[in-house]
Formats: sequence, C-alpha cells, structure tokens
Amino acid sequence: MSVSIGGVGCALMDYLFTGVDFGGAAFARYRSRARGDGGLEPGTLVLVEALERFCGCSYREVPAAITGDALPTSRNLGGPSVVALVHAAQLLDGSGVTVSFYGVRGDDRAGGDITDVLARTPLVWDHYAVVQGTTPFTHVLSDPAWADGAGERCFVTSMGVAARFRAAWIDPSLYEHAIVAFGGTALVPGLHAELHLPLRRARAGGALTVVNTVFDFVNEARAPRSPWPIGDSEVSYANTDLLVVDAAEARRLSGASRPEEAAAWFARAGVGAIVITRGADPLLAVAGGARFRPLEPQRFPVSARIAAELRAAASPPGDTTGCGDNFVGGMLYALAMQLDAGERALDLRDALTWAVASGGYACFFLGGTTIEPHPGHKRATITAYVRDYRRQLDGYRDR
Repeated sequence: MSVSIGGVGCALMDYLFTGVDFGGAAFARYRSRARGDGGLEPGTLVLVEALERFCGCSYREVPAAITGDALPTSRNLGGPSVVALVHAAQLLDGSGVTVSFYGVRGDDRAGGDITDVLARTPLVWDHYAVVQGTTPFTHVLSDPAWADGAGERCFVTSMGVAARFRAAWIDPSLYEHAIVAFGGTALVPGLHAELHLPLRRARAGGALTVVNTVFDFVNEARAPRSPWPIGDSEVSYANTDLLVVDAAEARRLSGASRPEEAAAWFARAGVGAIVITRGADPLLAVAGGARFRPLEPQRFPVSARIAAELRAAASPPGDTTGCGDNFVGGMLYALAMQLDAGERALDLRDALTWAVASGGYACFFLGGTTIEPHPGHKRATITAYVRDYRRQLDGYRDR
C-alpha cells in the first residue's frame, strides 16, 4: 500500500464573529442554563434548531443581538475533517504523499464558496459529492479575552445536507489509503451512528485509523447523563489506532471525570494511542497499541515560542478557531512521513511536536484554513517552530 491519506467527516463554511463578550448581557440571554438544553456555552457547539427551541425565536435574530449587528469578520473553510486534511496536504505538498477528502455539500452558494477555497489548496476533493440542499455552516462566536486572555469560541452549526450522509455513501477508494481519518463525524450524524462500519473496513484493509472528535450535541441532547456513543462504540474503539479528543469530549465519551482516567478507559476499550488536548494547558498522550511505540502517559505543553510571539503582538493576529483541527493535520503529516520512511512502529511523541506547532501556528490567522502564499511556506515556517519545541521538550519535566 503506497502512502496516502483519505479522510471523511465534517466540512462546512465558517462565518467568524470576533470581539464577542461571553460575559456580557447580550450573550447571557442565550446562555445555557442546564446541560444539553440548547443554549450557548463557551467552548461548545450547539445546533441551530436546538438554539431556536431554547430561545423561542428564529435564529436569524441571534447573531445580530449578540454581535450588535456586526457583519462576520471573515468567512472561511471549516470543519474538523476538511481543515485537518487541508493542513496536512499543505505540509505534504511535493512529498509524493497525497491527501483526499470524502464528504458531501449542497448545491448552493456556500458549497461553491467551499470549492473555491479547496481549488487553491493541494487537497484532492474529487469524492466531495454535491447533492440538492443546504451546505453545512457554522457561526463561530469568538471572545479573544475569555479565560484571562487565552480566548475561547462558541459554535452554532447547521448540519444541512450532512444530516443525510451515511456510511454507504463513502466511495470504496477511501479504504485504499494507508491512513484513513474520520473527523468531526458527530456533525454528520448518520455516518457517526454507523462509524464502526468504515472503521472496521479500513482497519481490515491495513490502514492506520485516526478519529478526531467534536462536541456531540445530538447525543448530548438525547441522553445528557450517558456516555456519548460512536456507532457501536465497542467495535469503533477496537478499530481505532489513534483517538484525538479534547478534555470535555474525553469526559463525555468515556464517563471518566479526569483525563488520566479517560485515557485509561480508552486504552482498555482497545484504542492504540490517545491524545487528550486541554486548550492552553498541557495535553495528555499515551500509546500502547501495536502500530505505535509505547509511550507512558505524558503531558506536553504548548509551544513557548508561539505563546511568546502571540503575547508580544500589539493586537491579536488571529484567533483560536481551527487550532484543534490544524493540530490533527500536523499529526497526520508526521505519521504519513513516518510511514513513507518505512517506520514499522510509529512515534507518537514526534507526531505531537508537529501537532503542537501546527495548532499554535493557527492562532496567527483568522479561521481554520489559510492559503499559502506559495507551496512549502507552511512547512518551512512550522519546521522552525518544531525545532524550538523539541528543544523545549528536552528541558520539560512532566508535572
């Protein structure tokens, strides 16, 4: 099997509103009062339909009320699957390793906007199907001052035609890739409910399987006190080589209250390697599956160089939208390069250096996707951050 990456999952148009005050009266009107009630909450995602039920009004009124009638600061390609894949494709451009996206969009203007962006990237998207209906979109409400200046976002999403996507829609060529990645499938609920099927098929074909999650509002609203399922979870986890989740998702998927407990739970369920991110706090990683070199539970901090550059900026150069997705894209790049070099046991620690540098780099621009001024620009820039980060890790003691 030649080395290539195929990914399936969430792709949408992001409309970014910056300067939102999560502590203000306007936001408070729509803020959640109980878990899963459909209200807004910093750091989480809510569906348009659920928010309308919560506030008893049309969603058309909500962005204007919260932002003071401000227009979006930017519009950009978003989604935990496609953003990660675009970033990996940019880093891999010229290496001979291709990256392909499988998904669905509507036949509307937003779908055209997405393909206009994709046409300016090295991502292969000939299996990005067009069906009649509305392309998924997200309004990203960003408060850069939240959490003592670390910043946070709140997401309001319409699934559009992605609500109809099923595992059977996936072109069989997905399973010919050496790495098969599933990103943000909770925003593609029909696929998410059947995720064990493509995971099992990809693993049976010899692929390295990667799953990165997103807040699962559908299952949170359906059963707020039960762990979120991922298809037939027992089968899904047993066929997942690498799982990337944030701390809130880890807690809701596993039922464990602490990241260390969640990581142990995922390992017992059969996941080969687990990465639990925690925003600006050190992430937790562990590996023990057959595809990875053993790595005892270890914490990895953010890039000190990137943090210093962001603090030194006269004004915020970007925002945190898409940091997690670019983080995953950096991991996919590193893992593909290791496979291409013939590595039999993959080095999660090395992959995390690219992930941390990539996620931090995303803070320098608005939205999740940026177009390179020329091929190789991202790789050269992030390589410098990776070198600094490796030196930082040499002096870092896990606490």
